[in-house]
Amino acid sequence: MNDNVATVKAGVSKNLRFHKIWLVPVAAFVIGLWMVYAHWASQGPMIEVTFSTAEGIEAGQTKVKRKNVEVGEVLGLKLTDDAQSVVLSIRIHKEYTDLLREDAKFWVVRPRIGPGGVSGLSTLLSGGYVEMSRGIAEESAREFVGLEAPPVTPIGTPGLHVTLSSDGSRPLVEGQPVLFHGIRVGRVEYVHFNTSERRTYYNVFIAAPYDNLITTNTRFWFNNGVSFDLSADGFRVEMASLETIIEGGVSFDVPPGQPLGERITERAFFAIYPNRNAISETQYEHSLNYVLLFEESIRGLRPGAPVEYRGVRVGEVLRTDIDYPHVDALLVPNSRIPVLIEITPALLGYEDTPADLRMAEGRMDDLIEGGLHGSLGTGNLLTGRKLVELEYIEGVGAERQLFGDYPVIPAASGRVGRLLESAASTLDTLSEMPLDEMVTDASTALKQMTDTLGELDDILDDEASREVFTRLNATLGSVEKLAADFSAGSVTYEELQRSLQSLEITLKDLQPVLRQLRTKPNSLVFGADGRDDPEPKGANE
Repeated sequence: MNDNVATVKAGVSKNLRFHKIWLVPVAAFVIGLWMVYAHWASQGPMIEVTFSTAEGIEAGQTKVKRKNVEVGEVLGLKLTDDAQSVVLSIRIHKEYTDLLREDAKFWVVRPRIGPGGVSGLSTLLSGGYVEMSRGIAEESAREFVGLEAPPVTPIGTPGLHVTLSSDGSRPLVEGQPVLFHGIRVGRVEYVHFNTSERRTYYNVFIAAPYDNLITTNTRFWFNNGVSFDLSADGFRVEMASLETIIEGGVSFDVPPGQPLGERITERAFFAIYPNRNAISETQYEHSLNYVLLFEESIRGLRPGAPVEYRGVRVGEVLRTDIDYPHVDALLVPNSRIPVLIEITPALLGYEDTPADLRMAEGRMDDLIEGGLHGSLGTGNLLTGRKLVELEYIEGVGAERQLFGDYPVIPAASGRVGRLLESAASTLDTLSEMPLDEMVTDASTALKQMTDTLGELDDILDDEASREVFTRLNATLGSVEKLAADFSAGSVTYEELQRSLQSLEITLKDLQPVLRQLRTKPNSLVFGADGRDDPEPKGANE
């Protein structure tokens, strides 16, 4: 290699130039980011709603609606950790974010048949959807618990909530109506059974302006489709409207004769009465229990039958069965059947307080010692229902006795029983009488009477007897004619009257002469000159 040859190196320039073509991907990237942001910014919040089942719900298909307007969509479904419920992931549209209050409600709309009628029929073709109702709370939320049925009353509806209670003998269901004079004014919203109290409680909503009708004297009762009333006034049947018969529910009003009372503005508690007639009966808290031991049949006596004193109700029958540990043999002779009754001191004039309850208990012991007894009476002749009547039997008192834990009121035969006993006693007396001898004597007397009548017929058939009767009839005719001659208005009667009048005049004329003869018997001989009679004088005069 020649060292004299010069080495030449190429120069490299690092100056880069930006070409406009690069604007296309940059713009596309920016637009893509903007679209992603815009899509994210335009979406509403994601919420979770828990339901017991996801029946009829599909992710990406089931819509969320409010008054039939789409407000969101179900995007996903998943089970809870315990796999007992389903969590719905729902995207709410941004413009409806304000609906997500703490007390907002969600439920699935499906075809339903209930007391309120038929609903959700449109979902038979379009499929179910999730309905939403707006709450009234100020705070918002993102997690909710769905309802299994639509709420009876929308949140925020003006009105009054009250709580009703009953013994559960006639249960109500959610959605049944509340009526006032046949007008629907509210509904049953919630039903709860208290196991410790064995009572059912109902949350009821009364819509405005009918909530003004709820006062301290308001009474609620079960709606009866058909009611029967058999009283001294006769037999009466009342039938409600067909809608009331189908739907049932409760009604309310103020008992007749009572003031309206003060208006109630906050939740209050009321008991439900069995029927309208019962609202006039006051319910008392305190009572006394007694047992009557009957030797006679108690057929027709049922729990709930009244206990009366002289026709006034003082309690009711609680039990007529024999499920007591003290009753071990029913078919033995002279066995007695226990009947448990309840005496209400407030119906006897006492206050419904524990203090007066103790006073009434002591007074009842004194009354039992004084002869208070219980007997069976007939309450209704048509149905054969019986009742317990309290009465006094003089001179038949009893000391305090117990049947288990219950004090005993002595039992006596009822009026019908006493009547039957009297009839039995009369029959026994008749059976002891010598009826055979009496019948024999009566037969002999009848035979003698028959013989006498036969002899009388023989006498009447005799010729001489007929002649005697003919003469007797003639004599009676003469007497009758004579009586007619002397009867008022006859000639003989008039002549006799004139003779008597003439005799009366003559006697009046003789009265002065008779008075003179009484005073001076010799006036007919010596005259009536008024001089005194001569008196003999002595020799010396």
